[in-house]
Amino acid sequence: MPFDGVVLSALKKELISELVDGKVERIYQPNQFEVNLYIYKLGKIKKLIISANPSLPRIYITERQKKNPEVAPNFCMILRKNLLGARLIGIYQEGLERILKIEFETKSELGDTEVKYLIFELMGRHSNIFLVDSNYKIIDAIKRLSFEDSPRPILPGVKYTLPPVLTKKNPIEVSFDEFVSFFKSSNKSPENILTDNLSGISKQFANEVILRAQVFEKSLENPDIIKRIFDSLKELLYCIVEKGEILPTLYTEKGNVVDFYVIDLKCFSSFPKKHFSSLNLCIDEYYFKKEQYTVFIEKRQYLQKVIEQNIKKLSQKYEQNIQKIQEAENADLYRKYGDLILANLYQIGKTNDDFVEVIDYYSEDLSTIKIPLEKDKDLKQNAERYYKLYNKLKKAEEYAKAEIAEIERELEFLQSLEALLEKSQEIEDLLSIEEELEKEGYINTQAENAGQQKKKENQKSKPHHFISSDGFDIYVGRNNLQNDFLTLRFASSHDIWLHTQKIPGSHVIIRTNNKEVPQTTLIEAALLASYFSKAKHSTKVPVDYTFVKYVKKPPKTKPGFVIYDNFKTIIVDSPENIDNFNKVE
Repeated sequence: MPFDGVVLSALKKELISELVDGKVERIYQPNQFEVNLYIYKLGKIKKLIISANPSLPRIYITERQKKNPEVAPNFCMILRKNLLGARLIGIYQEGLERILKIEFETKSELGDTEVKYLIFELMGRHSNIFLVDSNYKIIDAIKRLSFEDSPRPILPGVKYTLPPVLTKKNPIEVSFDEFVSFFKSSNKSPENILTDNLSGISKQFANEVILRAQVFEKSLENPDIIKRIFDSLKELLYCIVEKGEILPTLYTEKGNVVDFYVIDLKCFSSFPKKHFSSLNLCIDEYYFKKEQYTVFIEKRQYLQKVIEQNIKKLSQKYEQNIQKIQEAENADLYRKYGDLILANLYQIGKTNDDFVEVIDYYSEDLSTIKIPLEKDKDLKQNAERYYKLYNKLKKAEEYAKAEIAEIERELEFLQSLEALLEKSQEIEDLLSIEEELEKEGYINTQAENAGQQKKKENQKSKPHHFISSDGFDIYVGRNNLQNDFLTLRFASSHDIWLHTQKIPGSHVIIRTNNKEVPQTTLIEAALLASYFSKAKHSTKVPVDYTFVKYVKKPPKTKPGFVIYDNFKTIIVDSPENIDNFNKVE
């Protein structure tokens, strides 16, 4: 967890500079765990986010806006009643613990000056936000706990107390003798020894302490080694906490945020990084991207579930229709039975048997054949029954074949979306796929309001754009709507169109500008077509290519579906990644 006591200590100084002596103008609670305080100071309004989210507890200043509920939750109403118009007069930290106390000066109903505190505990899943009075009596908390639920009840009227687990030593105050005692009779790693015994120390900070102490030995019995760790700890804390020497740094991997810290960590030297002029800006970007990624993953999982459920449903329907076609194999036999009964009608006479044996006029040797009968029906009625069975099975077969053709088109559409979903990297890609599913009726759109629709329209993504090694523009659709746009509207008739052969994937366009396209560009475009398809990471992937003028879209077909002719095929091994391709941002 990046938000440890050391980070909080550095952040506290920025919050003091930005917020102290400011006035609370507005208060909102956008969700179950988060409150937003708008603080007015020196002609500017600063938005302070305090979130007790169990997975992402945090506090920082941001300019980003969120949608607030029309009806404010209970806790928000209590905060408004007690803190609106209040002056923020102090921000304090409990040692190096992840506990921050914000002091407000308010006026009572009688006009008397009162002090109230907003206490924020960043304790993982136990994180909480408390509003207490000057005597530390709880006015309310964003998460209440009864006497039955916890040995530390959190209820209005109860005295606020610090969490009972705060038994670790303050690393700023710990002596060397106390520090040595942590290492005695311990088989744990030095990093774990630090985090287990010192408050406000995260795994990242502990790793940095050990790395800067240049400790690589497994045995920690040598006092000199422990002294090096102790000195490294004290030096880091002095620079960060006492002197305020920080360099807020954000670490990423493959475009996703990994971590942040108040200094540039040596233990993260292999990660791409970005430095910030303030810790608030660093934290703001980290949690914004973290939330974006969480939303992205949840949206992708939802869409994947929708697609998989519909593929499963269609597959079952496909099997049912195959079974109907197999059953219709007996249809010609039933018609034959009807014909033979009528052909032999006057030779048979009346019968009460379960079957009748007649001459088979369809056989070359005119042999006899036994035809099953229903005793309660005469011969004409049995013949009519067989004709009805024949007609029923033939109609079912005809309907099943038509259904199978439609099912195959739907499966091809869904599988193409599934391939595109696997390659989606941005929330805009997912919104486009969701839009396709909505238009085709796979997702219920009744609950979608005009504002959400407008947001989607504003967030439409652009196709991937690459430059080949020969300087030709190559475009790749991110979704089926883009595939149609690229092929049918964007590309000219002499541009080259590529697609994996009989494999769901993206449409790829090479802009030729009426020039001859070199083989190297064709291969690069084919590699992109294989990468943005269900054949990713496969070998010997067939990719068809032809001029756009030979690509047609049949009427009333689903997005992305086309037919083509006059094509050639390239066989390529799909790349593991496309890092070496020249992508235009």
